[in-house]
Amino acid sequence: MTWRDLTPTAAQAELRTDASLQVLDVRTPAEFASHRLANATQVPVQDLARRLSELDPEANWLVYCEHGRRSVFACELLARAGFSRLANLRGGIVHWAGEGLPIETGPTKPGR
Repeated sequence: MTWRDLTPTAAQAELRTDASLQVLDVRTPAEFASHRLANATQVPVQDLARRLSELDPEANWLVYCEHGRRSVFACELLARAGFSRLANLRGGIVHWAGEGLPIETGPTKPGR
């Protein structure tokens, strides 16, 4: 494995202490509009390969989806493309919300 798996609690701690950590949501636009992590960038997993140029391969990324399956696929794809600072949110946003951690709902801000 060329990425780390983080529990929601560990991911939240890193988000609080590491300002360089970028959040990538690989779910569908409808899922993203419904609920998401704060400040997430959304690129559906099915579009990720053709949209790699939109993402900084040198950045530190936390990747998530609904349950954690698509994000594993996304981490594999990103690692093969040369991204080396990757973390997968174990259990996805469902696990995150299940632990009572904050999520955003409703309309997204422009550019996200």
